[in-house]
Amino acid sequence: MSSFKYKNSAAGASMQSAANITLRQILEPNNVNLRSKKTHIVCTLGPACKSVETLVKLIDAGMDICRFNFSHGSHEDHKEMFNNVLKAQELRPNCLLGMLLDTKGPEIRTGFLKNKEVHLKEGSKLKLVTDYEFLGDETCIACSYKKLPQSVKPGNIILIADGSVSCKVLETHEDHVITEVLNSAVIGERKNMNLPNVKVDLPIISEKDKNDILNFAIPMG
Repeated sequence: MSSFKYKNSAAGASMQSAANITLRQILEPNNVNLRSKKTHIVCTLGPACKSVETLVKLIDAGMDICRFNFSHGSHEDHKEMFNNVLKAQELRPNCLLGMLLDTKGPEIRTGFLKNKEVHLKEGSKLKLVTDYEFLGDETCIACSYKKLPQSVKPGNIILIADGSVSCKVLETHEDHVITEVLNSAVIGERKNMNLPNVKVDLPIISEKDKNDILNFAIPMG
């Protein structure tokens, strides 16, 4: 996870502008937003709140850190949002906003499905295969992590779709894992998969993360 500097758009500068604020200004009752807070309100920005008008409303509601989720969107999309945040802050010059870049990081995802979604039932067996071209169904789903069978062992828990589905590992084989579904749920395609208490053999920083940091976060300052 990487973060931008604090911006004070009214002065058109960053941390230096904040440093020039006097103690008298900070203690003024009307300038409560200039005071350093121990608790911050972080808002993830996306298409639904990209307009300057909506961003101003978020600032008025207490947002003081803007989170840019780099698991989604292009650099162009995020740059447009970044510029809109600066415009919104110009309309609220007494508010300091932090810019937070949340890198995608290493991830494991389920694959595509024959019918776009599957109904998993508690107590049923679910096979997880490492062939990501496989179109899944209620009995078998693909996994993007090639080393899944070598990383997990019987008894481990696999969480799918932000934990909405829990599966217990029963057997491991060369290219697949047999699990038991612990709760009923409906999931769609390409859902995230987490392996609690399992050492995952994936790079901490991916090439995409490096590109996002070097070619977006640093230039945007």
